Amino acid sequence: MLQIALLLMGANFLRKAAPFLAVIGVLWGVLGLSIFLDGMEGMRYFPFHVFGILLLIESLITLLLAGSAKGAQKSVFYFKGGIFCFIAILILSGRESSNLLLAILFGFAFFITGLFVMASAWVVRYENWRRVFLGGLAQLAFALFLFLPYPTHHHGTISQFLGVIMILGSIQCLSLARRAFRLREGVSSELRNDAPAAGPLIVHVWTPEGSSGKSPIPRPVINRYIAAVDIDGVISTGHAALEMSPDVYISLYPAVDIDRSPSEFFNTLKAIQENNVPGQFQPSYQQEAAAWCDSDRKIIFQHYNASALRRYWENYREVNTYNLTWRNCSSSVAYGLEAALEGILSDGRGGLHFIRLFFMPELWIAAQLRKRATTMAWTPGLMLDYARALHVLVHPREHSWMQRWKQQLDRTG
Repeated sequence: MLQIALLLMGANFLRKAAPFLAVIGVLWGVLGLSIFLDGMEGMRYFPFHVFGILLLIESLITLLLAGSAKGAQKSVFYFKGGIFCFIAILILSGRESSNLLLAILFGFAFFITGLFVMASAWVVRYENWRRVFLGGLAQLAFALFLFLPYPTHHHGTISQFLGVIMILGSIQCLSLARRAFRLREGVSSELRNDAPAAGPLIVHVWTPEGSSGKSPIPRPVINRYIAAVDIDGVISTGHAALEMSPDVYISLYPAVDIDRSPSEFFNTLKAIQENNVPGQFQPSYQQEAAAWCDSDRKIIFQHYNASALRRYWENYREVNTYNLTWRNCSSSVAYGLEAALEGILSDGRGGLHFIRLFFMPELWIAAQLRKRATTMAWTPGLMLDYARALHVLVHPREHSWMQRWKQQLDRTG
């Protein structure tokens, strides 16, 4: 979440915030370590009831906003709000059985996440996959630690879990602070728009279901995020493109067909040079739509950094490589969109607006989507949800909490 928030605020804000990030990272890590040790000793100095009340309020707000969410965000809101509400109730109940249930819940979450991280790292083999694989092993070890009633017989489950989460957050904060200190002056492109765009920035998405020639076989999650198969067995993976009139259209295709047979499936997923093929960029949306079909989803950004996007596009198109995992249509759009949104919230806004971002559920959603995509592969479905989440963050007046509550009340009333 912190990385996306800093991206939206821009490099100038990041440079100024570097000392504060370093201090906050150290203090947050020390506090997390003390809370973890508190749990190891079986003590309860941390005000868990206050934490439980805050978590309950946050979960109720998320559940209220879920009704006005769109697409898969609605399910994510309901899931996140429901889980957080359940955890808050267990914390506030203060029962012995609640600690056991929390240990099972937290341990199961770390266990599943660790397995997913290890499997994706082993299959995809992206850069630094060995380090990520070891991180997955560490998550499995911590899951087993939560399951085993030692040394506090689950009395310290909440402290141990919260302490580890805070320590991991402090490591990320310190890493970002280190990168911020190394930033050169003048590297940011915030608010510099030497050649203004003629229109809005449009994220085009052809979903697997929407681009399928015939009715696809109903498989909700697979059809949305991986591929759709119609009644004739034809596979549709969808597509994504980014358009900024008049001179930028990012739409990457493989110039040659990729073998997607079941026997070569796992080999194709590896992010290695042997799987690189020549790629080709489509000239414009009009020509691509005329040759295929119109995109069935469009996310429109009115406020964006045109000069930063142009620089990204000038560098990106110099290489025409296509790789199904690490350099495909969706990844090129995702990173192009991030370039276009660099520093877009920095126009006269300070730390309060930066803090306000962390109270928006869409920041959490965007962070989770980006994390899953970068540890496996960007797909049109992930790109669609990521663009929708970023749109809410960039255009908050169109999606204010009060407005969304009002819309929800109007629907239920």
